Amino acid sequence: MSDGAKLLELLWDRYAALVPYAREFQRLAGGAFRSDHVAFRSLRRRGSGVDLFAPVFERLGWRRAGTYEVPDARLLAIHLSHPEGLPRIVISELVQDGLSYRARDVLSQLPADPAPPTEVGALAAWFRAPDVHFSEQDVIDLEEESHYGAWLLLFGREPNHFTAAVDDIESWAGRLRDAGVPMRDEIEGARSTALRQTATRAAMRRVRFRGGGRDWPYAFLELAERREGYDGFTPEQLRPLVESGGIR
Repeated sequence: MSDGAKLLELLWDRYAALVPYAREFQRLAGGAFRSDHVAFRSLRRRGSGVDLFAPVFERLGWRRAGTYEVPDARLLAIHLSHPEGLPRIVISELVQDGLSYRARDVLSQLPADPAPPTEVGALAAWFRAPDVHFSEQDVIDLEEESHYGAWLLLFGREPNHFTAAVDDIESWAGRLRDAGVPMRDEIEGARSTALRQTATRAAMRRVRFRGGGRDWPYAFLELAERREGYDGFTPEQLRPLVESGGIR
């Protein structure tokens, strides 16, 4: 197994232990899971963002294959593809320009990202939440302006979601719904388009604040149906993926 495949396997095991919908999909699929892409979030600042995350995956064989912008959400993103057919990697970053002073002040509390290690086990551990407990009010205030930013404070470098590659997205959405998995109502993309996506709602996860804790929406499982060898995303399709998607 290549280092890239091993890294994703380690990240999947941790993610799926926290997102029961992922295990339910595997159960319904007879234990199989074919991944379309894995998404990560970041903050655009010196020493972070796409400039930090992309080289991590490029060292493991991925290559940049697309660049995207969602201006009104203040988000930039890239996706990377792997010549050996490993899942695509989507890395997005929140641009702070235009956010309120209050939002930028809260985001400034996010610790600087350490340099990523090269050994696979240590690298998998690097993809984790900040070792800081924020004030609950700070996170709530930030969420009112940017769900994305609030998610970063709580979950940092952890994978935002994994995506199952499926051949019939309507069928799979129905199977999951029938199994009791809460699903988004919409499927992004018409039947004739080369990429169609939907997602579960977010699994809840216990988070700690200064002086207490509560359950908070964490991560979702996305489904993607591709046709005709299409590799990328469109900005319209990327919006729910990088903005909020199945989180709420």
